[in-house]
Amino acid sequence: MKTRMIAAAVLALAFGSMREARLARGEEPGGPLKVVVHVNAPEAGVQGAGLKNVTNILKAAPDARVVVVCHGAGIGLVEKARSDHAEAVASLVKQGVEFAACENTMRQKSIREEDLLPGVATVPSGALEVIRKQQLEGYAYFKP
Repeated sequence: MKTRMIAAAVLALAFGSMREARLARGEEPGGPLKVVVHVNAPEAGVQGAGLKNVTNILKAAPDARVVVVCHGAGIGLVEKARSDHAEAVASLVKQGVEFAACENTMRQKSIREEDLLPGVATVPSGALEVIRKQQLEGYAYFKP
């Protein structure tokens, strides 16, 4: 009896360690990790740190689905004339990261779709998109 209990404990530890290793590689049981990154800060340093976080997420979990939603003061990240990170955004778009700009913010700031960096999509409401991704699509929330 004691031997069975010890064997069961060893197996539980082994399977737990295997699960930890899979999670560390970004291999979730239900598919790839899904992350929505919320950008509403105007500071280039904060935006750059957020993009570095996205790069690091993709290094650790190459199959992760990442969506960066920009609204309010954070819209400058994806605006051609204002972005300090156009090259980083372009590189991440090539890696499959989705960028979404809030149409409400665009209207308020008179930003046209052609004013956005290449590969940036639009959504009616940035705040609602962040909520929708979490509640309806199972995305984890990350804010730099």
